[in-house]
Amino acid sequence: MKNNIITMIAVIALAMLTAACGTLKKGAGSLPTTPDGQSTSSQTSLNPLDAVLATLGDWHTLQTGGNISLKGGSNFSSAIQVRMVRDDAIFISIRPMLGIEVGKLLITADSVYAVDKVHKRYIAEKVSLLTAGIPVTVSDVQDIFLGRPFIIGKGTLNKSLAPQVATSSQGNNTVVSPTEGYKGYNYTFTFDNSKRIVTLNIVPKGSANAAYQVNYGDVRNTKAGNIAHSIKVNASVDKKKLDFTLTYKGIDWNENVNIDRGIPNGYSRMNASSLFSIFSN
Repeated sequence: MKNNIITMIAVIALAMLTAACGTLKKGAGSLPTTPDGQSTSSQTSLNPLDAVLATLGDWHTLQTGGNISLKGGSNFSSAIQVRMVRDDAIFISIRPMLGIEVGKLLITADSVYAVDKVHKRYIAEKVSLLTAGIPVTVSDVQDIFLGRPFIIGKGTLNKSLAPQVATSSQGNNTVVSPTEGYKGYNYTFTFDNSKRIVTLNIVPKGSANAAYQVNYGDVRNTKAGNIAHSIKVNASVDKKKLDFTLTYKGIDWNENVNIDRGIPNGYSRMNASSLFSIFSN
């Protein structure tokens, strides 16, 4: 399995889009508590939203190196290069040894491409194959993997969207929750007392348990505002746990970036079922 590059790339796509859309299955764990023991079920109304918004800077492109590791169906880790064009594309180059690219993943507004350069094959599918009808956008996926609050399908939280969220307290933390959830689920962003993001939770309405959780760490102040440089996702795909960890090194902002959108000549196309084959055993 360790030489199956297309599996490696496919599971990254699954992990990223699972984080963006959620498998929305109950019982994955309890919501985090703060040092005083309060949970989000006993929140006191606050109005700290402007302080959160002040941490969100503008950006157009980014590029960075980092590492990725996955556990669930297939276990692996690799060095990567990441490039993004805001609202347009996410590109990940897989480089497990000596900086040599063995595969790449491209997520655009409507498509997912995975290229296995070792075995000369690729997957090209509509992104709707993985989003299960949830109106998530490339911008939403980018915000999740940078640690920025958003409203599904409407973009990064800003002053014009502020009336569509509620703020509350969780001990010393601030919780920001879009007032309109999605099909029986709410999603909440938790920030520490310095307004650095801590978690994103997807929570069934009326429940104190998260369906899944994204945990953030190493939040740094950058040209684009506060950006998490460590992201951990705990989710479930076809009843199997998926643990996904992504770490970035220093990020270069707003420079020209090369997003490789091409499929090499002579490569064979794989069936979409390959995206899910790692969970079939």
